[in-house]
Amino acid sequence: MSRFFTILLCLPTLAFGWGGTEHSQISAEAVRFVPEELAALIQPEADALMHLYCEFPDQNWPGYGQWGDGNAEPYLPRFADTRREWDISFYCDWNPVTREGVSYPHSTPRAYEAVPKYFLKAVEAWKAGRLEDGARFLGVAMHYIEDSAAFGHLQGVHRGLHWDTRKPLNAGEYTPQKLGDTPEAAALKIVERMKWMVEATETAVDPVFTKVEMPLSEVKRLTQLDPVPKEVLRAAILAKHEFAADMDLATRACATAAAQVCADMLLTALSFAPKPFPQPKPNALGVNLVFNPSFEAAGDENAEGWCIGWLDLNDKTGRAEWYRAGTHWDKPVKKGARSAMVLWAPEKGIEWRQTWRRALRVNPGESYRASAWVKSRTEKGSSHLTLELSDTSYHAIAQPMSREVTGKGDWTELQLETTIPPGARWLRVILHSNADGAAWFDEVSVERVR
Repeated sequence: MSRFFTILLCLPTLAFGWGGTEHSQISAEAVRFVPEELAALIQPEADALMHLYCEFPDQNWPGYGQWGDGNAEPYLPRFADTRREWDISFYCDWNPVTREGVSYPHSTPRAYEAVPKYFLKAVEAWKAGRLEDGARFLGVAMHYIEDSAAFGHLQGVHRGLHWDTRKPLNAGEYTPQKLGDTPEAAALKIVERMKWMVEATETAVDPVFTKVEMPLSEVKRLTQLDPVPKEVLRAAILAKHEFAADMDLATRACATAAAQVCADMLLTALSFAPKPFPQPKPNALGVNLVFNPSFEAAGDENAEGWCIGWLDLNDKTGRAEWYRAGTHWDKPVKKGARSAMVLWAPEKGIEWRQTWRRALRVNPGESYRASAWVKSRTEKGSSHLTLELSDTSYHAIAQPMSREVTGKGDWTELQLETTIPPGARWLRVILHSNADGAAWFDEVSVERVR
């Protein structure tokens, strides 16, 4: 067996670009670089920006919510439906199922188009007072910057380029710079900074590749071929594992350059945001605040504003369907032509959830009344309504629930009332069932009562 294939068999599977926690670590360093008075403007969304939003483009694939862990393998578990739960296709402006929008590869030169686009969307959202939307668009832009520092344009290198994330990045100190007096001028300057970054990262890595007798100039030449010769991947693997300390140092330099450019972009976007950042008005009293409460509006393969929570990713029986009343006599819809169905749920259950984009911003001390109608046909198991109350990091801190409905019967109204606890910022509806038969949900309502 050749030395090359011996190395391949001994290595873990290589991921694309920055894998593991690299995106989060780079983004966290970028946020750390920004002056405290500006960073405070987005403080409620900072944690999500660093740990969720900067990953969005890597989660915008059609395999989310489907079997096979993204690879259509029948023995692997289902992918949790992260893409729909966060409306990631909306923020990436590309839906891989409907093929609507524009798809950008995670590499230069197309990344030079993508980053200014999402930067300008973030600035527009922040100017309009939409804190969350702005942070999410900016997270998408940060991802493209970070992947461009990981040789996305040179796939043989891109696939094997990681630093040892068991140790923090520690990018030192950096004073970010405002890149322009207008958003449009700043967008052009971001591209210049990205080009500097790409050149700097190539300079950092080239000496390590030279040690394995394939300087980066040769890597560039070979990656223009289709297919890319295996010698490129061989060089990346040898550089990483035979000169581990040198490669770790070089890749950390690449990550640091990315953190600096991301910090420049973040500071610049914040410079255009209103100060202080406007707080949203409290929710109106006595009106239904739920988006698409009857499941009538169409989204991406199910009701718009709703997603499916697969609580047992190894279950192969349970189903969740956007039910449409047909021509048969019995039509399990409370009103209109649609309902949300759960069928043959596992013991852990299946849920219909509001997407985070459609969740309600709430304030501690406010009181809300929620209701939903359910129709059940099952011998065992039950169905109920839950309100998930979450903090600024989107972690649930309370989950009040209604009574449970079991057995077979006509439409039954589920109700609950709750007061928002300290620390809660978000409220969203969850419709849960672990019935081994069928359950249909319809006519959801959430009203602020105090």
